[in-house]
Amino acid sequence: MKEERGYSDNPISYAIDRAKEEIIKTVREYIGNDEPVDLRYPPPDIPCDVAVPCFPYSKKMRKAPPKIAEELATRFKTGEGGYIESVSVEGGYLNIRLNPVRLTQETFKDLERFGEDYGISGEGRGKTVVIDYSSPNVAKPFSVGNIRSTIIGQAIYNIYTILGYKVVGDNHIGDWGTQFGKLIHAYRLWGDDEAIKKDPIKELLKLYVRFHEEAGTDEKEDDEENNGKKSVNLMEEEARKYFKRLESGDPEIKKIWRWFVDVSLEDFKRVYDRLGVHFDCILGESFYNDKTDDIIKILENSPLSVRGEDGSLIVPLEKYGIKTPLLIQKSDGATLYATRELASLVYRIKEFQPTLLLYVVGGEQKLHFQQCFKTLELMGYDTKCIHIDFGFVTLKEGKMSTRKGRVIFFDDVIQEAYNKALMILQEKRPDLSEGEREEIAEIIGIGALKFNDLSQNRIKNIVFDWDKMLSFDGDTAPYLQYSHARVCSILRKSPVKGEIIPSMVKAEDEIRLVKKISLFPEIIRESAKSFHPHTLAQYLLELARTFTDFYNHVPVLKADTPDLIKSRIALVEAYSLVIRKGLSILGIRAPERM
Repeated sequence: MKEERGYSDNPISYAIDRAKEEIIKTVREYIGNDEPVDLRYPPPDIPCDVAVPCFPYSKKMRKAPPKIAEELATRFKTGEGGYIESVSVEGGYLNIRLNPVRLTQETFKDLERFGEDYGISGEGRGKTVVIDYSSPNVAKPFSVGNIRSTIIGQAIYNIYTILGYKVVGDNHIGDWGTQFGKLIHAYRLWGDDEAIKKDPIKELLKLYVRFHEEAGTDEKEDDEENNGKKSVNLMEEEARKYFKRLESGDPEIKKIWRWFVDVSLEDFKRVYDRLGVHFDCILGESFYNDKTDDIIKILENSPLSVRGEDGSLIVPLEKYGIKTPLLIQKSDGATLYATRELASLVYRIKEFQPTLLLYVVGGEQKLHFQQCFKTLELMGYDTKCIHIDFGFVTLKEGKMSTRKGRVIFFDDVIQEAYNKALMILQEKRPDLSEGEREEIAEIIGIGALKFNDLSQNRIKNIVFDWDKMLSFDGDTAPYLQYSHARVCSILRKSPVKGEIIPSMVKAEDEIRLVKKISLFPEIIRESAKSFHPHTLAQYLLELARTFTDFYNHVPVLKADTPDLIKSRIALVEAYSLVIRKGLSILGIRAPERM
C-alpha cells in the first residue's frame, strides 16, 4: 500500500484527507514525526476502514508489532465529534473505524462546496504536463489496436486536468519514413485516383498491403558492395528511391505525400469527433525534419556520441544499463525516427516547459524510449519523461498486422456496438422516440468500447472479444450507464430535494455508500500517480455495486419519515454526481434515460 504523505501540502483537502491527517498525526506523535505512515484499506471481511501495519516500527521502537499496536490504540481519541469512531488491535495491525456521522457531515460539505467539480485538486497549480497520445500513422485506418493509445491518453489527460495541471495533448502524427516510399511506389504502379477519393484510407491500405504481397515474391539480384554480395529486393529498392526523392523535396512526390496526409487528417478528425477526443497540438513527424540538424550537431560535438566504422553516428548507452546504442544518423547521412524523437523532446521542453512529459505508447517501444530519455538526460535536460506503456490487442487469429491487412477497423467496431445497443433499446424502450434511441445507442456504443479498455490494467494484452465488450451485464460501461439512468429516474420521481442529515445515516448500506463516495478525490489522485485509469474504472464499478446494495436494502422514496426521505435522496444525488463525474473523466457519457 502506498505511503500517505503530503496531504497538508495539497491546496484542496477533502474529508478523507482530513480523516487520514488525524490518524497520521496521532501515529507520528508516538513513533516520531519523520517516520512514514503506511495506511491501508483492508479487505471487505475485516471490520474496519483503515489499518496501520506496525511491523515497520518494530526495530526502532524495540517492541513487537502487537505491543506497538496496543500502545498506539491508547493514544487515539474516539467517540462523537472526531473522525475516529473506534480502534482495535489484530496482531501487528491497528484497525480503525471512521465515525460515519462526522465523515458524512464533512463529505457532504465537500459536495456542497464543489458541486460538479467534486474531486478537483490544486496540486498541479502552476505546472504543465505534456501528453503524447494517439499518434496514428498517415494513410492507415484506425484499428482497435491504434485506439488504445487514444483512449488511455485522453483519460490521463482528463485526470491531470482535474488535478489542476495545465495539460497539453500532443498528437505526434506518423507522417514520415520509408513506408511512404513504399506507398508512393504502390500508388504509381496501381493507384486509382477516383477510388482513393471515394474511400481514401481503405484504398491506401489496399495499396500498402499489395506492395508487401508483391515485394514478398519480387525477384532479387546480387549487388556487389564492399567486396561482398548483398541481396536486393527490387521493389524495396524502388521504394527507398521514392522516399529519397521525398526527403529531397521533389515537388511531384511531395504533392502525392501531402495528399495522403491531408485525407488521413480528415479521416482522423472524424474518428476523434466521434470518440470525443481532442488535442491541443497536432504536429507530424515531418515537422521535426529541420530540427534534427541541431540534435546531430550537439551530439557530434560532444563526448556522448561516436562514429561507427561505417560512418554512422551512435550514442553508446551500455554503461547506463542499456545494451543497445542509439543510432542517430545513418552512414549515408540520413536521420532516423529516433533523431526526430529527440528533436520533438527538445522542442516540447522549450515550447511548453513541462514538469512532466508523458508518452502513451505501446510496450513494444520500451527500448526506444529508454534510449531517447537517457540520451536527453545526458544532453543536460532534467525534465521528467515517462513512457506509459500498454499491451497490444490481439485477434483470435493472432496479432494484428497492417502489412497483411489483418485488422479490425474502428468504424466496424463502433457500428457493431451501435447496432447492438439500438436493438436492445428497441426491445426494452419502445416508448423512446427514434431520435432518442439513436442518440442513446451512440453513447452506449462509444462507452462500451472505451470502458472495455480502461477497466483493464493497461499493461496487459487484450484479446478482442465482441461479446465481452458489448455486454450489457457485468463489469461494463452499459452497466454503469444504466445505473446512472436509474438514479435519474429515482430523482425525477422524488417529491423533495435532497438534504443530508448525518445523524440519520445509520444503516450499514448507507454508511458504506458514504465511505465509498468520500474516496473519489483520492482515487483520482491515485490514478494520476500510477498512470492507471483502470484504478478509477474499478472504483466506479465498486461504487455502483455499493449503491445497488443500498437501494435494494434501504427504502428511499418510501422511507419512514420526510426527513429520512430527504437524507436518502441526498445520498442518491451524491451517487449520481460521482458516477457521472467519474465516467466523464474516462471520456464516457452518462445518459439520463436508457
